[in-house]
Amino acid sequence: MPDTDERQAVSALAEGLGWNHRSADRNDYFDKGVVRIHVVWRGDAAISGGTLYHDDLLTTYSRDLATVQGWLKR
Repeated sequence: MPDTDERQAVSALAEGLGWNHRSADRNDYFDKGVVRIHVVWRGDAAISGGTLYHDDLLTTYSRDLATVQGWLKR
C-alpha cells in the first residue's frame, strides 16, 4: 500500500477492530468504551501526533505511526 494511503489504512484497521471513528479536517477520533485516540495528520501520509486517553485522562502522546497503530490493536 502506498504511503499516501496511511490515513485510510489506520481508519480501516481501527474500524476492523471495532473502534468507532469520526474525522474532521486533519483529525481522526477513535473511541472504544473508555479509551479514546486522537490522531492529527499532516496530509494523508504522515501523522503530526497521536494521543491516547483512558477515562478522559491523557495517558500518552506519540509522533510514531506504529505506536498509534499499536494502541488501536490493544
